[in-house]
Formats: sequence, structure tokens, C-alpha cells
Amino acid sequence: MARLATHHDSFARARGYLDVSCRLRRALAWLQRAMQVSRQRRALYRLDDSALHDLGLSRADAWQEADKPFWQQPAEEGGRRSC
Repeated sequence: MARLATHHDSFARARGYLDVSCRLRRALAWLQRAMQVSRQRRALYRLDDSALHDLGLSRADAWQEADKPFWQQPAEEGGRRSC
């Protein structure tokens, strides 16, 4: 005998879809942020010594920051969650 889908079953499927969708959006946002941070680190590395001095940084500071892997991101401000 065929089982009829109940409201609970369809709600659970919709909830699962929303969970996956939310996770994908968060992953995409994380990847975009990682790329942005990576570009900023490369730009910092390319600054001349005078510009670094204006920022209060040394060449070693710029190298150290630029040497970080893209997945190592600064802490998020406010702990925002979109879903």
C-alpha cells in the first residue's frame, strides 16, 4: 500500500533543502571573503617601504601577512550568520 506524504514529511524535505541551500550560501560567502582577503594581502605585500611606514608596518609584517594561506582569515566582526 502506498504511503501518502504527510505535512511533516514535506516540511522535513523542505527543511533539508533550506539547510543545504543555507550551507551552500555560507560556503560561497566564505570563499568570496577568502579571495578578497588574499587580494588584500597581495596588495599589502606590493606596497613600498614608505607606504608601509605610514601604516605602522614593517616589511617583515607585510611578508608575514602575505605568507598566510587563503583559508586563514581574520575573525569575522559581529559573528554574522545569514541563515
